[in-house]
Amino acid sequence: MDEEIRDGGTASDASEEAARRAIDAALNFLSYRQRTGREVRRKLAERGFSPATIEAAMQRLAAVRLVDDEAFVGAYVRDRIAHRPIGVRRMIQELYLKGIPREAALPVIEEVLREEETDERTLAERVVEKKGRTLAKGRRDVLVLRRRLRDHLIRRGFDTRVAKDVVETMFPSGGAED
Repeated sequence: MDEEIRDGGTASDASEEAARRAIDAALNFLSYRQRTGREVRRKLAERGFSPATIEAAMQRLAAVRLVDDEAFVGAYVRDRIAHRPIGVRRMIQELYLKGIPREAALPVIEEVLREEETDERTLAERVVEKKGRTLAKGRRDVLVLRRRLRDHLIRRGFDTRVAKDVVETMFPSGGAED
């Protein structure tokens, strides 16, 4: 069977051209920020590329490490540590929504925390320092302040025990229970 297509090229030329277009589209999408493999695949599918073309483009992008889920997790965790700390549980949830399974995310998160010489408790203390200043203004009821800070930490994905311990340490109850 003849593989000639209308413009005189072969089917493999057409698939190469489609892969090039898919790579260009992916590069444009990646130019804004680093993305997970799942995000890039989804975007290419939205643009109408075939599964085979998407897979060819993804293999090329992965070969030159433009799409690297492990590197994405590392960059994501470093950004969260530096700019808007959250707990490990929340990091895992957010990464899962971006297509990174827990089993892949957790070891990288732990490694980055070690490299950055920090832990979940230290991140929680930073959050309490900042939020505590805002919540403490004009408040006399320490129990309400402590409850709100603890709840804030839990919403940010910190372990319940860490949240309770950090709040107790930074805002002692003076014997009153909350």
